[in-house]
Amino acid sequence: MTHYLTRAVLNRNAPEHALRPLLDPVDKDAAFDAHHRLMWTLFPDPDAKRDFLWRSDAKGKFLILSARKPQGSRLFEPLDSKPFAPVLAAKDRLMFILRANATRDRRSGPQDDVTPGTRRRPRKDRRVDIVMHAMHTQGIIGRGTGADSRSARRMDVANQTAREWLSAQGERWGFSVDALAVEDYRVCKLKRRNGGDVTFGVMDIKGLLSVRESEVFNSALLTGFGRSKAYGCGLMLVRRA
Repeated sequence: MTHYLTRAVLNRNAPEHALRPLLDPVDKDAAFDAHHRLMWTLFPDPDAKRDFLWRSDAKGKFLILSARKPQGSRLFEPLDSKPFAPVLAAKDRLMFILRANATRDRRSGPQDDVTPGTRRRPRKDRRVDIVMHAMHTQGIIGRGTGADSRSARRMDVANQTAREWLSAQGERWGFSVDALAVEDYRVCKLKRRNGGDVTFGVMDIKGLLSVRESEVFNSALLTGFGRSKAYGCGLMLVRRA
């Protein structure tokens, strides 16, 4: 099946440009939800399941990898869509960038037992953000200063856990990680329709990898890595090193 890699840029001359603060908010948390909705304007079939990955770059620019060719919208400048069919082989070395919501299973413990009749299910496995989980496990709390500040230590933890997580992804999806650096890590909070909040961590990772099994790796590029793919995570962009 043919896939398409599309560059999309918001149209500054569209009548809707006055809505730019709503379509492309400055607030990063609000932008995740706004961009999620904006992407669907390019795939207007109301009955279709999401079959695309995307990521937002600065100033209203987006990259989209999709099984369907996106339809033009006057919210965007003319789309630049090209077939996506990389020719890869074992031992190819590729530079990559990836925006990922990386999680792991946290096995429930005795403290998660609840009184019968409550809404929360007891002894349930839950997925947790790898960075926040590691910081909690290592007892990293408080503010501190300089290299001992919570934010500095959080980036150290992010780099360590990102390598572990992506190496595990590589074992499954036919590649090995040769070098890796986390450029940014942040926790995003979105409002649910029921009024509650949903939070997830987002890492921007760049690095170098080697292909081990080309067909398996190609398949992974099409389906993405990690979770929160509806909100702009999971799309790995690669080019030859």
